This record gives sequence, structure tokens and C-alpha cells, in this order.
Amino acid sequence: MWRLRRGILFVAAAVLAACGGGADAERALSDGRVARSVSPESPRTAMITTTTSTVTTTSSVAPATPTTLTTTPGFSGEISAADEELLGSSWRSGCPVAVADLRLITVVHHGIDGSPETGEMVVHVDHAEALLTVFETLFDAGFPIERMELITAYAGDDNASMRANNSSAFNCRLIDGTNRWSQHAYGTAVDINPLVNPWVRGSTVDPPEGAAHLDREAETPGLIRADDVVVQAFEAIGWSWGGYWTGSVDYQHFSANGR
Repeated sequence: MWRLRRGILFVAAAVLAACGGGADAERALSDGRVARSVSPESPRTAMITTTTSTVTTTSSVAPATPTTLTTTPGFSGEISAADEELLGSSWRSGCPVAVADLRLITVVHHGIDGSPETGEMVVHVDHAEALLTVFETLFDAGFPIERMELITAYAGDDNASMRANNSSAFNCRLIDGTNRWSQHAYGTAVDINPLVNPWVRGSTVDPPEGAAHLDREAETPGLIRADDVVVQAFEAIGWSWGGYWTGSVDYQHFSANGR
């Protein structure tokens, strides 16, 4: 149950819930096309039906069967392997996570104008499946994400990505002003709409253009507030929000270990 795209093997997110997470779930995938539907009134229990189809490829890997995940109407999500070509400037030798432990997730999200758009980010394999459920929840709630592009679109420059209000995850970088790895360097942190949800310490705002969005009660599309649907969606998978920090606050930031 694989899909070849950009020369990368796509893993069927739909089967992960049925087979379990991580590498064991990937090994459990079998050939076939999967459509999963979940009743909004019932617990998240998958009803799976399968059919078969084929795909033509020039890869040396055997022809794969395309797989599509559909749960919430209009939403779809996929998980695929990452490689050095995909990661580009965001990964280098010496990074604290191996390429083999990273995954590309591709999801449909609402844009600022409410229209559906397709976005991508790279995350750690241990959290890929759970993060798909987060973005499904945000899609279902109609929460807007202005853009979701790989950090390589900004040559690995986090400041440029934030100014563009780009939501991103993996980036092999240090915490600014330190010699410590950021949680983004492990693929265990996600930033959502960073321009309108800036990092703040005293009078310092990052990105500086985010100073126009310090009013947390403003009706700004994509603004994140305490205990809102975004915070709750990440808390549901055990992640914490930087907006609850003391000393400094990071309204854009969610991480697996709370840092």
C-alpha cells in the first residue's frame, strides 16, 4: 500500500490507526486502496474498504498502488519517507536526528480565505500519525493556516519563514543565542502561523513584524489563544503550547516535550 511521488515512498496514513504507529505500522501495510470514513457521532473507529489499482513508475522499485486517506469530508493526509534531497538545506551531517527517522506529512488545510489548500511539513516518525489527527481536527474546525511549506523554500532561514507566516516543523537549527538544539532539530516541534503568533519576551518580538499582532483578543485569522481548538488539538496528542510559558511566550510553538 504505497505511493511513489517525487521518487519518495508515500505511506498510507489511513492504515496507521488500524495497524499501530511508527515503523511497525509501516511494515504492516499491504497492497490495496483504502478509504476510511468516521462517523462524527461515534468514537474514532475506522471502517475500511479496499479495492485495487495500479500506477506506472520509472523507479527501480516495483510499481506501487496509490493510496488516499479521507476521513473528515474534504480533508486528506499522507505520510511518506524523507530523504536528503527532500530535506535539502534543513538537514546536514551532525544533526541530532537521522534522515531515516523523519517523515513528510502532506495535509489539506484551510487557507486564510477559507479555501482548501495542500501543505507539507517534515516531522519525526514517532509523531507523524498523531500530527495528522491534529491537522484533521483543525480542518474540521475551519481553522486557517496561511501557508505550510517546507523550510527549504526559505533556504532553512527560520526568520524568513516566520515573516511569511509559514507553518513549519523540522529544521536542523540551534535555539537562537545558544549552542543547544531547538526541538525543531528533532522534528518534535511545530510552529503555526508564526507571524500572527510571535515569540515575545518583554519588548522583544520575533519576528519583529509580529508586534502588530500582540493583541490576543484581536479577530485576526489564524490567531492562537489559550485553550482554543489548536491548543486542545495538540494537547490531545500530548504536546504543549509555548503560549503558556513564563518569562517568554511563544504563541506559534507546540512541542512534544514542552520546550
